[in-house]
Amino acid sequence: MPAKLNRMSGWVVDRELLAWAAGFVDGEGSFYLQTTSSAKRPNCLLRPRFEVAQVDSRILHRLKGVLGFGAGVNGPYDNKKHSDAKASPIYTYSVSGFEDVQTLMALLWTWLGPVKREQAKSVLMEVR
Repeated sequence: MPAKLNRMSGWVVDRELLAWAAGFVDGEGSFYLQTTSSAKRPNCLLRPRFEVAQVDSRILHRLKGVLGFGAGVNGPYDNKKHSDAKASPIYTYSVSGFEDVQTLMALLWTWLGPVKREQAKSVLMEVR
C-alpha cells in the first residue's frame, strides 16, 4: 500500500463498508486517464484517475471515510452537463495517480462488477 495509508491513524478495514463502497463506485464512479501538460512538460502525461460526482456531498464524505484516502470532497461546482437552469450544483471525490488508483482497485476488487473491473484495469495498463 502507498505510504499515505501507512501513516493513517485509526483507519480500519470494514468489509461491509468496502462492499457498499464498491457498489457505489460500480454505479456512479468512473476510472479514466487524465491528460496533463505544462510549460515545463509540453508533452501530455497520462495519469490514472477515479472520480465520482454527486449533488449531495454527504455520500462522498462517507465514501472518503470508508476508503481513508484520496482527494477531499470538492465543490460545489456548476452542473453544466444539464441545460436546466435549476440543475443542482455537484460535488466531486477523486483518487489520482497509479499507486492510489491501484490501491482503490485492490480494496474494492472483490465486490466490483466486471464493467468497472475492466475499466480500471485498462486505465492502469495504459500507463504501465
